[in-house]
Amino acid sequence: MMDFADSLGGGEGDKAGQLPMGWSVAFFGSAPSSNDLALSALAEQGSAAAGRCFVVSEQTKGRGRLGRQWTSHPGDGLYMSCVLCSDSPAYLLPSLSFVVSLAAHNMLAEQMRDASAKISLKWPNDVLVNGGKIAGILLEASSGGIVAGCGINLKNAPIDPSQKHPAVSLDQFNPQDTLPSARALAFRLVHHLAECYEVWEQKGHRAILESWKHHCMMIGANVHIQTPQGLVTGRCTGIGEEGQLILQDDAGEQKWITAGDVEIMKGQA
Repeated sequence: MMDFADSLGGGEGDKAGQLPMGWSVAFFGSAPSSNDLALSALAEQGSAAAGRCFVVSEQTKGRGRLGRQWTSHPGDGLYMSCVLCSDSPAYLLPSLSFVVSLAAHNMLAEQMRDASAKISLKWPNDVLVNGGKIAGILLEASSGGIVAGCGINLKNAPIDPSQKHPAVSLDQFNPQDTLPSARALAFRLVHHLAECYEVWEQKGHRAILESWKHHCMMIGANVHIQTPQGLVTGRCTGIGEEGQLILQDDAGEQKWITAGDVEIMKGQA
């Protein structure tokens, strides 16, 4: 059963500040996943659900990309999903992953207190700190819109030996007495998401990609990419105008990757 806490919409005051017009946040103690809540809202309300965001303290069935489980213990992270409804052509909608990951990057960058923390973006949509994964994005399409889920580790980073980039959490880079609450960070994330989404809508996906690439540390790094067609290894040489990862493989051939799971080789993230 979902444990409902409270809901605030644009224009209503909160300690974390006011939300942009047209955006709202609902807070829940527990739910199967924040994406499920957003998908239900989209199914019930259609485009009228645009801008609705759902935050849960605990996900009992959290999920990540490629069918992975996203560990979501109570209070350990920020788990938020937002409904995005756009009139843009369907082929542009996958680029929303760059919008959300850039927003998460920008929000986390303003929270870091450790001067040695190096925050970066990993294609296609992960946020890393000093080479460890602190945040991931999951887009799910439904009739009339996209649900963008974002999971951010705030404390007690989960241990998963199967992950190529071990998880890190915000508390590893911030003194405990300066660690923001998930509630406060949710409001900051919505602000950054609204800004990035407006750029995407008004200036196009390439404007977002230019900003995204500025924070991507993969260029020049050796990578392994598990694609639907198999494993590809080589050196990342750039990001294409449509968001493809450009790779020079071990045989010297240039490849344009549109989907895959990337491992940045040690010492290069």
